[in-house]
Amino acid sequence: MFALSLGILTSLHTSAQDTKSLLWKISGNGLEKPSYLFGTIHLMCPDDIKITDAMQEGLQVTEQLVLELDMDEPGMMQEMMAASMMQDGTNLQSLLSENDYQLVEQYLKDSVGIPIQAVGTMKPILLSTVVMLPLLGCQPGSYEMKLVEAAKQNEMEIYGLENVGDQIAEFDAIPLDEQSDYLVKTIREYDQSVDEIESLLKNYEQQDIQNLYKLIHESMADMEGAEKALLEDRNKKWLPMMEEMAKEKPSFFAVGAGHLGGPQGVINLLKASGYKVEAVQ
Repeated sequence: MFALSLGILTSLHTSAQDTKSLLWKISGNGLEKPSYLFGTIHLMCPDDIKITDAMQEGLQVTEQLVLELDMDEPGMMQEMMAASMMQDGTNLQSLLSENDYQLVEQYLKDSVGIPIQAVGTMKPILLSTVVMLPLLGCQPGSYEMKLVEAAKQNEMEIYGLENVGDQIAEFDAIPLDEQSDYLVKTIREYDQSVDEIESLLKNYEQQDIQNLYKLIHESMADMEGAEKALLEDRNKKWLPMMEEMAKEKPSFFAVGAGHLGGPQGVINLLKASGYKVEAVQ
């Protein structure tokens, strides 16, 4: 699905098209020391979240951890929750038909265990992530927080490529009616949603970033402009920031794995800018 969280560069030959890896080494193009790029996933059971030896080595030779958001910033979660709500009296009941509203209400009650009144003003595309939680069969953990813990042990500085306002603005680029349709579809086509989650997790476990990109690309097909807003535009915005950070200090970048693959993914953009990007096995 989208939350993990997607060519003009198709002429580039890149090992990213052939190699399965979540961890990549960035060097060359004037960098004195290499940086690293890791693809995270936002829906994963805690027992499956592991800092591998290769990741730990990358963390030890870099000086700062750079996430999509600075997860160590005080008050960040409260700010995110506040920004996740619709304004001006808009709520799910005003966006959905009576039948669709009842469908969402029943699902939240039976499968998630929360009344719709508690989340009725949450932006539908963000509520979709809540709807997906029961599909995992566990309370999901966070790769980002695991990396924050490791960074603190290594006395690394922690930064974000964007702030809460930036991230919410990107979701807001998708019209609320399209967000609502996506939410209802996720519930109505439950079996397909389960299959998509299982495919995402399987490909993540196999470190197949190209298939992950394809799955996310397909899941966004019904929301016009979603891929551009949530993946392509953000990748292009992050690139100069990543370049500046990597030149200042060797950095360990960790962003959603869906941002790595594809013709306009971060790996191809880095290569197009002259960097050597190699898979770390």
